[in-house]
Amino acid sequence: MCIHYRSIIDDGRLKDILLVAWSAQGEKGAQEPETRVVGGRDAPEGLVPHQVALKTKSNWTFCGAAVISDRWILTAAHCVKSRQPSEFTAVVGTLSRTRGGTSYEISKVIAHKEHNKPNKFDNDIAVISTKEAIEFNKKVQPLPLPTKDITAGLSCIVSGWGQLSAGWSSPDKLQYLYVNTLTSDQCNKKLNKKDGVIIGSSQMCTLNVREEGICQGDSGGSLVCNGTSAGIVSFNWPCAENIPDVYTNTYRYISWIEENTKSP
Repeated sequence: MCIHYRSIIDDGRLKDILLVAWSAQGEKGAQEPETRVVGGRDAPEGLVPHQVALKTKSNWTFCGAAVISDRWILTAAHCVKSRQPSEFTAVVGTLSRTRGGTSYEISKVIAHKEHNKPNKFDNDIAVISTKEAIEFNKKVQPLPLPTKDITAGLSCIVSGWGQLSAGWSSPDKLQYLYVNTLTSDQCNKKLNKKDGVIIGSSQMCTLNVREEGICQGDSGGSLVCNGTSAGIVSFNWPCAENIPDVYTNTYRYISWIEENTKSP
């Protein structure tokens, strides 16, 4: 998958359309096949039981997310900060973008107060709570938070229902891809201040070969390394063009997550 960044007016609100990742549990070397996001592979049952589809009341999947407890879901701030809890639902337990799964109404949206400060997409993290406890089963499981910071050179999994290429339609079945991690310093060297963007210490990146990456519709999903949420899909340049994809570094926000998820 990949991401294309642009601004649009939707329902009278200015929105940034881009990213959304593919989350998944496990490490490369398991029994799952190699994948390509652009023209990629369908996620097998049980690979990403934390995967959430955030949907409008008209059933449009606008972002991804990850279950982190029976009442809390982790996503990107730019996905939900302009939405009221009554405007969308969280669907879990399905690999289909359009059908199946269990839908939960939202009781609370907490986006980081410093989102977009000092730079665009800084602090791109949010948690949302459900009105009822999420029921866990073989198709629905929480994704653990990381206990250590991300390092470079890891092979991790990202998943989502984003476009298969810039301008293409989104797949119905959840897609997944193994991607390689970069630290923020390595990412900045690769970007070389592209469009004036500088990746901060609370962000990290992944980079594969051309035609492998995240795309529009993947935002908010979790990058899974060592079975934990290492990153949250934040933004990207036109899909899978051999330019790093950028994530919020989950580890750097552990205290923020814990403080804001103390009660439903």
